[in-house]
Amino acid sequence: MEKEDISCSKKIDVKLLILLTIPIFIELILQLLAGNVDKVMVSDDNLATAINQANTILDLLVVSLSVLSAASLVLINQYKGAGDKIREAQVYKLSFYFNLFIGIIISIILVSLAWPFLKALQVSDEVLPSAVLYLRITGSAVFLQAMMLSLASYLRSNDMMIKSMIVSIVFNVVNIGLNALFLYVLLPNDKIVAVALGSVISRVVGAFLLLLMVVFKLKLDLKLKGLFPLKVSELKKIIMLGIPSAGESFSYSMSQIVILALINLIGSKTIGFESYAPAAKTYASMIVMFTYLFVSAISQGMQILLGRYLGAGNKELANKLVWKTTIISLVVNEIFAVVIALISHKIFGLLTSDKEVIDLAVKIMFVEIYLEFGRAINIVMVRALQTAGDVLFPTICAIVSCWIVATLGSFIFGYVFKFGLVGVWFSMATDEFIRCIIFLFRWHGGKWKNKNLVKN
Repeated sequence: MEKEDISCSKKIDVKLLILLTIPIFIELILQLLAGNVDKVMVSDDNLATAINQANTILDLLVVSLSVLSAASLVLINQYKGAGDKIREAQVYKLSFYFNLFIGIIISIILVSLAWPFLKALQVSDEVLPSAVLYLRITGSAVFLQAMMLSLASYLRSNDMMIKSMIVSIVFNVVNIGLNALFLYVLLPNDKIVAVALGSVISRVVGAFLLLLMVVFKLKLDLKLKGLFPLKVSELKKIIMLGIPSAGESFSYSMSQIVILALINLIGSKTIGFESYAPAAKTYASMIVMFTYLFVSAISQGMQILLGRYLGAGNKELANKLVWKTTIISLVVNEIFAVVIALISHKIFGLLTSDKEVIDLAVKIMFVEIYLEFGRAINIVMVRALQTAGDVLFPTICAIVSCWIVATLGSFIFGYVFKFGLVGVWFSMATDEFIRCIIFLFRWHGGKWKNKNLVKN
């Protein structure tokens, strides 16, 4: 769709939104499987918990990389809408090396500080060595994830979601195959090392395939030559969009780490009262992620279209797109949440035979129905505000709410009042609900209409 078509159009391109959403949705499912396949394949509750604890630290830092990639996606699509190919080309190269640089730093941090990070998380002594080993091995490959996130966002920005999805399929097949090879043939007595190596090698394959597609299909020049002198104005925009958003994601993930430490405390042998809480949290978190995958996919598809509409100056169409996406997301998310809650007992029965773990995890899935109402709106609204350039408000709001409502509330209801994991989940759900109301009013207020990311 060219700029002149977008600028005067009054009708949302629903077909393109669907074409964007479906491959992204499938790719997110595959990414989620990649994140959880290690836990399932080790076939051990303690090792699964160790992997989950390590992934909590890993996700804390990787989520910042995903937000930085989203910032470049926003700029690329706004420049597409504005018809500015020169600055669009500048963003590709700048964001790739910026993300890669941050990824290398994170890899070094994770390898060096895995033990103190996990010790601060109150990880029990019986799973701590396994968690540290897994985090060090997988953390060393974070820079590869940085590459994959950047390259996948470039393909999506150019309506090549199918190609990105194909790489995800290959990545997952390789990951499962390598896990099986290491687990059952090469390293049967060292399951943590086996699945960690499978994850790292599969990321090497994924990054290489994505790079080939970007270079040969998109014909992007990602060579270091031409990067300097830096295009400071474009780098500032990437930082302006990415750093506050990454800060919000980092803060949220940090609050989740504190909450996980609280859950570990609730389940500790010395003063805990729900010894099965950490395991229940591990399995519940695995299933919860499937609930909001569609919302995450359609909101990413919306970002691509929204960036083009805003770049072309069609704010009326942009507004319609956001409200329609919000309604669809809310309805679909609640349907998923209710269905999963109703069948959750059977699902958890496939993952563990511990009745106490299953019963507690099932309770969590019914609280999740309340949580997903707020999350559906938050995901869409935050991405809409960020795409429009209104990044500081949702960042500040999210930081304040997640620490006061979710984290402090988890301590009060989960530990002080001894509602345990259910109290923790209720506090997190209330945080999501409060923020969704605030963000709805913020978008409706229209301050985002005064922002302009592509002006000279």
